[in-house]
Amino acid sequence: MRSEKKIVIGTSLVTEFLQTILLTGRVAKESPVSTFLIALPEHGKTSICLESPFSCAVDVTDSTGKGLLEIMKYKAEISHIIFNDLTIVSAHGRNVRAYLISIINAMTEEGVRSIAFPGQVDVFQHGKRGIIACCTPALVKDSRAWFNKIGLTTRILPFHYSYSDNLIIKIKASICNDVESKPPKTLAVPGVPIMVDILDSHSKAILEISDKKSEELGDETGIRRLKQFRRLAKAHALLRGWKNAKVNDEDIDFLKRIFPYVDYRKGCIL
Repeated sequence: MRSEKKIVIGTSLVTEFLQTILLTGRVAKESPVSTFLIALPEHGKTSICLESPFSCAVDVTDSTGKGLLEIMKYKAEISHIIFNDLTIVSAHGRNVRAYLISIINAMTEEGVRSIAFPGQVDVFQHGKRGIIACCTPALVKDSRAWFNKIGLTTRILPFHYSYSDNLIIKIKASICNDVESKPPKTLAVPGVPIMVDILDSHSKAILEISDKKSEELGDETGIRRLKQFRRLAKAHALLRGWKNAKVNDEDIDFLKRIFPYVDYRKGCIL
């Protein structure tokens, strides 16, 4: 009996983006970038996240705040937590939900540094982690959602996409013909953070791209978005290779390719 494989045909850019996000956690002196993968149901969000072999991420179907603290305390190699459904948070009781949200908020902002319990204090050397969350367009636009209420959304880099009619036809044809998509290659992750240099000319190009996107999204100052785009450029340089890592034109081109997808309100067609 054949094992069922998820169809991820035509989503190479989404995979490249996701791998780049993960490698932001391996850039020296930088913090991991968090992201929302935003798309309608049946668009492969979960498949791309859960079927790709990532050694630096862990997917959680459900968690508590204490569960995330355990990951941060004992799993230094994990830079990102993958939530394939953020609505699961709402299923918890009020106190458990509030604590989980506060931990997510802390680890994606300044990082969890220490937690005081009765009779003990836990210190976290690696309390800064990123999240990767799969969301539908309706959910991410809902002002009642907890992550919108606490301002988490403004710290998350969105990647909002949709399928073209032609791509849907190709996916359906592959299903009818029992064609299995090739699984992504295992992401090579350096064991230690690596310094990545940026020349002044590329730094200027990143500033221009981030300023334009900040204006589109209505960011207040654009500082946070600039930091995210610089980290993405550095991480994409690592995706190309670790030796003498330096941002080049390919990494600037990557930022330009993902530019139309970085949006909360409207998705770009793959």
